[in-house]
Amino acid sequence: MTDQPTRPTSATMTAQEIVTWLVADAPRLEMGAFVDGLGWRLREAGMTLDRMMISLRMLSPNLLAAGITWRPYEPIRYFTFDYAERDSGMYERSPFKVVHDTNEWLELDVVETPDERFDIIPDLKEEGLRHYLVVPLWFTTGLPNSLSFASKAEAGFSDADRDLIRTILPALANVLEIKRLRRTLGELLATYVGPGPSSRIMDGVVHRGEVTRIDAAMLMADLRGFTALSTRLPVEETAELLNRFYDAVVPHIVAEGGEVLKFIGDAILAIFPAEPDGSRVAAQRALRAAEASIASEVAPVVVDGVPHSVHFGIGLHFGEAVYGNVGSGARLDFTAVGRDVNVLSRVSQLCSELSRPLLVSEAFVGALETPPQGFASLGGHVVRGLSDPLAVLEPATRDGLGETAPATAPSATPDPGGPAAVTAPAQPWV
Repeated sequence: MTDQPTRPTSATMTAQEIVTWLVADAPRLEMGAFVDGLGWRLREAGMTLDRMMISLRMLSPNLLAAGITWRPYEPIRYFTFDYAERDSGMYERSPFKVVHDTNEWLELDVVETPDERFDIIPDLKEEGLRHYLVVPLWFTTGLPNSLSFASKAEAGFSDADRDLIRTILPALANVLEIKRLRRTLGELLATYVGPGPSSRIMDGVVHRGEVTRIDAAMLMADLRGFTALSTRLPVEETAELLNRFYDAVVPHIVAEGGEVLKFIGDAILAIFPAEPDGSRVAAQRALRAAEASIASEVAPVVVDGVPHSVHFGIGLHFGEAVYGNVGSGARLDFTAVGRDVNVLSRVSQLCSELSRPLLVSEAFVGALETPPQGFASLGGHVVRGLSDPLAVLEPATRDGLGETAPATAPSATPDPGGPAAVTAPAQPWV
């Protein structure tokens, strides 16, 4: 750790110049560039700043907060705070809670503060920081956010430093609320429609009838016997059954670079775009995701005291995925449509009719070019909605081990440390 000066030789920037920058330029900057620009401007205004951290509450199914830490002469660091960390009591031992509860600034002499008062104190001491200032940051939504400053200077923050913060705080809060809103909107859209469609919507594709066409390997997983089970289960247990099924399939799709476009009742629709790596790679990824999903074990569901095995089938097809806005008036749905989606649905349905866990179309085998394990043909089948018989095949072996694909998926308790624990990377700051 290098001993950099905590204060520039002279203040070359005014508080009003920083406010002007916050209003005019900062909203268009990527989050990292914005925070870096803010940190250096505060130092140029004469502030004794060696560390700055911004923590913002998130509206997310997985995260409570996300933030960024700035230090001069060091790379920007990003962090997240999830529900498990909250439940561990981390927030209760944080100075942020004190600031949120009191709505008052909190300033600490790090050297004089006992390590046990807040969890962060030992880390601040190890970093050589002497003074720590936490400021509450409130947005129009009312959610509490936090802004902290730290200095290695023995004298700590001056009255001029505090006045500087007070002057820029309203403009800074406005910029951060805009950035948090954009990230939240993107995450919520990705949660409900997938990352690809989410990006399209964020780019303005919101008019009814606008569609996107891409070549892709397509996957549809369908839970067998769900209708019969759902009529005999309480609503809560029905939802739990669906979630266990999704947990057996979705992580493998994500791990192979696929996008879940839709949860259709007891079915999952996903795509593996051919760009940028080509049709063969897309098909290989879809096949690996499907076989890993089939190998996953779903705990049995108990109905009237009797355990019932949970089985599902997966269909694979390659073709043109067409997805976009359909609906009426102001109520739209971003969904997949087109002939190839219909073919995929029929392949998936044949899994149930033929008692096979995994079936693929001829187009899918063609996209693979040289399937390493080979496929066994199950012939052509007349299906609803298609004029010609639909030919389907199944993998002749599983994972190169020479094992014939079983007719049904096994049922047991999933391994919490296995593939089901895979999650998508956190969305970067915008």
